[in-house]
Amino acid sequence: MLKLLGIGDSHLPRRAKSVPDQIIKKLEQLAETEKFDYTLFTGDLVNAPKFMNFLNLITKKDLFIVIGNMDYYGGNRDAPAFQNLNISIGNNDNLIVGLTHGHQVSPRGDHSQLELIAIEKNFNILISGHTHKEEIFLQKDILLLNPGSATGAWSFIASGNPSFITLSINEKTGEITLCLYQYDVRATKFKDLKFYFVYENNIIRHKY
Repeated sequence: MLKLLGIGDSHLPRRAKSVPDQIIKKLEQLAETEKFDYTLFTGDLVNAPKFMNFLNLITKKDLFIVIGNMDYYGGNRDAPAFQNLNISIGNNDNLIVGLTHGHQVSPRGDHSQLELIAIEKNFNILISGHTHKEEIFLQKDILLLNPGSATGAWSFIASGNPSFITLSINEKTGEITLCLYQYDVRATKFKDLKFYFVYENNIIRHKY
């Protein structure tokens, strides 16, 4: 079982002074028994070396990061526009998880344009950010994920609540369990929503 973390759009220290303690504690809790195999960061880090060090500490293998439109002002300006993770499923399937910031899409977050990027890049799952609006959406047979903002940073359509996504991928069966964690600032508590999918014959579909 592979354990992935999707997170990003921290906008430190411009739109937020720090990552909320509640997000840090929840990530520590989730990584306590077993670290994340991979972390995929959607960009707009801006300048947050302490947070990057923390993400490295809770990640076993690799931390993938892409450049966001605001990263040209910070320490992430050399990151690529796209990253991908190739996962072998069963005996003959490959599941490709793609990562990009999403600022090349207008209007921001447009599903059809994100789908075209995924098709062009041969991604089965595309994790993007930029909108700060957390989202899990199956576009035909491509899974579009947006973990929102780790700090709840402002944007035109953001919820204002800090959030991230975890993925558990069964390499034998192709089953994918997603969990969206969102800290509700007003209610001062976490909401977590689970979604179940399966990848088979180069297609992702709802499990139930």
